[in-house]
Amino acid sequence: MFLRYSGYIIFCMIAGGAIAAGYVAFITLLGVFDKLAEKLKALKYATKIESLLIAGVTLGNFIYIQKIAIPFSLIGLFIFLLIGGIFTGCLAGALAETLKIFPILSRRLCVREYLPYVLIACALGKFFGCIIQQLYF
Repeated sequence: MFLRYSGYIIFCMIAGGAIAAGYVAFITLLGVFDKLAEKLKALKYATKIESLLIAGVTLGNFIYIQKIAIPFSLIGLFIFLLIGGIFTGCLAGALAETLKIFPILSRRLCVREYLPYVLIACALGKFFGCIIQQLYF
């Protein structure tokens, strides 16, 4: 039993780390952290923001997979949702500012004609991924 739970814990930590790394790599590739840190006038803390995001995503995955119930009072829930909303708003603002770069980048790299195919491929991948998840999991 102990070996089984140890295996679960190790697997969850590895899976959470992989998901966190992919999530952070994608957002870092877009330059969202730099824009977010620039908007918050905290550019020297950009690496700490990235580290905290990795830790949060990994911990969230572990809690989700282990189905750990975290009891919140109504005030605790309000604070949790307020902090989550602030983070989502800041991230959306930084992402919106970062997305202004895509038209310029697509013209400079001469990939403008292939961009619709990339978008269709992303949408189809998301669609089929959701269908597979609903059918098999």
